[in-house]
Amino acid sequence: MNKQWNLHFKITNWCDLNCKHCCECSAPTQPLKLFPLEKIEKYMSETASMDTKPNELISIGGGEVMAPYIHNQENYIPNVLDIIYKNGFVPTLKTNGVWGNSDKMRIKILSDIAKYAYKYEKLVTLDISVDEFHNNQSGVVKIISDITTEIALSYAIRICLVGFNTQKSLVVLNNLEQELSKKGFYVIPNEIGDWIIISPDGKNTMFIYNDFTSSIFNKGRAKINNVYTNSGQPNNDGYDCLVLDNNDTAIYNYKYREQIKNRSLCEIINSFQQTIK
Repeated sequence: MNKQWNLHFKITNWCDLNCKHCCECSAPTQPLKLFPLEKIEKYMSETASMDTKPNELISIGGGEVMAPYIHNQENYIPNVLDIIYKNGFVPTLKTNGVWGNSDKMRIKILSDIAKYAYKYEKLVTLDISVDEFHNNQSGVVKIISDITTEIALSYAIRICLVGFNTQKSLVVLNNLEQELSKKGFYVIPNEIGDWIIISPDGKNTMFIYNDFTSSIFNKGRAKINNVYTNSGQPNNDGYDCLVLDNNDTAIYNYKYREQIKNRSLCEIINSFQQTIK
């Protein structure tokens, strides 16, 4: 690997939503089948011996990344956070935010991830999908409300709202802004569309990143439903991307797939590079 690259762990294909655009065909009918923690530990440890290490932000997704909480496996995500942090990286959790509707689950998840952010003195990032397909606005509003209102959470958790480069997704983002305003939060967009959010009492402030530049990829259920834009390859930011999934498969730049077969990260990457040549 001779340039910067991203490492992503797809921990499950289970999701509580069944979006028609889903490139991974994630759904409530899929098995939970979590990515083994010992394998995450193995791959993260191997980065120490690599000439070119992955981007500092290691992403964890699915499916729905909070599926372990939903299925009463509450220690799984804290263990993942600990593994990533102790190897010198920073976790990004990719979620649909529906769990925000459950007060008990929301409090548990936010307190768990804040605990590890404080332990390692580095922010946890929540990438929350907010677009034309996800019917999750009430949960997302509650998550943002909690983090903005509780200063201990706002110092530990960073939010990035993620959507597609479509007019419909921007409408959904505007609706979310209106819902926050109705609850008394002051939402101040900056010149590039990110938000400064001030709590109703004016005591706490939070910055939210808005990333609505992604394309809907021509694969999975998106392809079946003809729901996609003009890009078939998502890694258009100049980074290579290696996805390791819960089915022992490695995906390079969302295009090339190989079975992992107990190989090291270096062996997997070298194999893909030989394939490309």
